[in-house]
Amino acid sequence: MQTQDAPAEVIFKLWPWFEANKQRLIIGVVVAGLVVAAVSYVSSQREQKEIAAGEALTKLIFTTVPNASVTKMAEAFAQVAAEYPGTAAAQRAQLQAGAALFSAGQYTEAQAQFQKFLDGNSAGQLAATAQLGIAASLESLGKPEAAAAYQKVVANYPGTTSAEVAKQSLARFTKPVAAPVTPAVAAPAK
Repeated sequence: MQTQDAPAEVIFKLWPWFEANKQRLIIGVVVAGLVVAAVSYVSSQREQKEIAAGEALTKLIFTTVPNASVTKMAEAFAQVAAEYPGTAAAQRAQLQAGAALFSAGQYTEAQAQFQKFLDGNSAGQLAATAQLGIAASLESLGKPEAAAAYQKVVANYPGTTSAEVAKQSLARFTKPVAAPVTPAVAAPAK
């Protein structure tokens, strides 16, 4: 005769262990709950920071006065990048600052801004764009290391749009080889 089913039997066998470890179990559940709450809070704060950074960048882009100086725009982008470090919007703002400086003809400052981006973010499509910005800045400054910088884009970021642009830019650095001159052969007399 079977008087009890198997699940009830397991519960009866484990009940003394639960009673003996009740305080440890309660502490474990409370600690696990606190860890989950802390992770949720940090995640929520990070998400809110990303949203605020995106809003600040979008506001800056869409409220730009058409006649504003490019240097002031670069400063505004750099300020957004500094105010929201570690966010995707800050990365884009930093690249925009470099691009604005480049457009203003401030190639040394643009190169520094692109390098600052690379120092914190050395991988991905945006890093390829920053490396390309460095190479273009060097080329605009007339520095011979521009070719090596373009080559670095091609080598480190293959398959990206920036690598394709760098390949085209590298063509400006290669000197065309003169076609071999073939000697004129006199036509046989008839």
